[in-house]
Amino acid sequence: MPLVADDCLAALARGSTALMAMEHWADGVDRLLTELGPVSGASRVWILQLVEIQPDRVIQDYVFEWASSERYQLLNHYRSRFFASSLDEVEYQQLVEERQRGCRHSFCTPMLPEGPIKRHLESQATLSMASVPIFVDGRWWGTLGIDDCDRSVNWEGPGLDLLETAAQMVAAALYRYQLNHRSRQVELFHKVADCGVWEVSLRNGRVWCSQGLKVALGYPETSPRMPLRRLANRLHPTDRAVIWSWLRESRNAPTPVQFRLDVRVRLVDDAWSWYEVIAEVQHNDQGEPVALAGVLVDIGKRKQEEEQAQAASERDALTGALNRRGLDRQMSEHPATFPRHLILFDIDHFKQINDTHGHLVGDALLSQLVDRLQHELRPEDCLVRLGGEEFAVLATGMQNEQAMSLAERLRRCVADTPFCIEVAGVSRPVSVNMTISLGVAHQASDEFEALAQLMAEADQALYAAKHTGRNCVAAAESKAIYELGS
Repeated sequence: MPLVADDCLAALARGSTALMAMEHWADGVDRLLTELGPVSGASRVWILQLVEIQPDRVIQDYVFEWASSERYQLLNHYRSRFFASSLDEVEYQQLVEERQRGCRHSFCTPMLPEGPIKRHLESQATLSMASVPIFVDGRWWGTLGIDDCDRSVNWEGPGLDLLETAAQMVAAALYRYQLNHRSRQVELFHKVADCGVWEVSLRNGRVWCSQGLKVALGYPETSPRMPLRRLANRLHPTDRAVIWSWLRESRNAPTPVQFRLDVRVRLVDDAWSWYEVIAEVQHNDQGEPVALAGVLVDIGKRKQEEEQAQAASERDALTGALNRRGLDRQMSEHPATFPRHLILFDIDHFKQINDTHGHLVGDALLSQLVDRLQHELRPEDCLVRLGGEEFAVLATGMQNEQAMSLAERLRRCVADTPFCIEVAGVSRPVSVNMTISLGVAHQASDEFEALAQLMAEADQALYAAKHTGRNCVAAAESKAIYELGS
């Protein structure tokens, strides 16, 4: 039966519609083969999927079939599923190599020379066969074929053209399915892991990223392109400079190099959010860098927890004041671009207070002391509990007279008003009078003294204040003593 062009075109059109409309691509392929069978007059239309090519054999699977009658069916035959074909025969090895190159074939069994192909066709009572390879993403994925068990047909020309067109339709449907499947996996990954997937071509700068990431950056899900410059501008300038520097160094690396960095990204609401960039430069078969790909992982919650943990580690658990670690960070992160003073002080005769009223009252006194002193300080001043009853204040941008005045104000706010402590089981609060002694050390803006040195100078001044009689302020510079009432 000669092929009729109009019938072939109509069959291809119906098959194409099915491939586009069916929920799963495999259902569309079944429908396409159902259209090809009658219009070709064949006994079987089939698809073999390539599973693996080994040095000595090829493993394939018989995955799709249309048969004009039950006697021609092979799909459910155990010999058709995951079968191996030996490459020892030169004729069959040549057939495989030609399929890998994209060649198409037409065989009339009676006219074939003795060999593995003729024996195979005769074993299936096939008088003629035509086949074309199916390529997906540039690789041989499988083979589409027609068997006729009743006629010795030469399929050259229109027959092979029909098969080749159908093979390209199958390849397109499979490729589209794979893309959609990967896209769904990526979007699910985005939702579950709070991350986005992206890729930048190093050849033309084109950007691809997952839909969830597009939305987070303020682009529609269906946006076909994201300009690289705009994407880069979403990164904090400091982080962007680090990434560009790494990329320049990695482009000439002979092997893929992975990069990880916590970065700040400006999202659609213009708020800075923390993400971890995990990236790798991808190379082609020649070792040339062709793309930068990776993921962007939302680490906002982790950063918040890290900041909370860091803040907690830098705070005194009892009073809420900074501890020594917090003071160290304040000194290291805020260089002495302005004059600053360290006021070191402790509570006079605090051991007697603990011995008289107990440690619970003593702890409550320490907490009340911090609360009272905080009201005398500026927001930028740092109140620190160094340990026990020893405290410090780090004040920036003051003249010496102002720092001494602040220290005196702190002394008075403690000495002038008794502390009232609620004690469990006692009807009336315990009233405690308390004083502090203070030593003041100065660090000029052009000095780079270590904290230990500044602390030593303040400690010497504090010792001088205690030696003078306590409840007073001493300055390290002149060792002058500002006593109570002076």
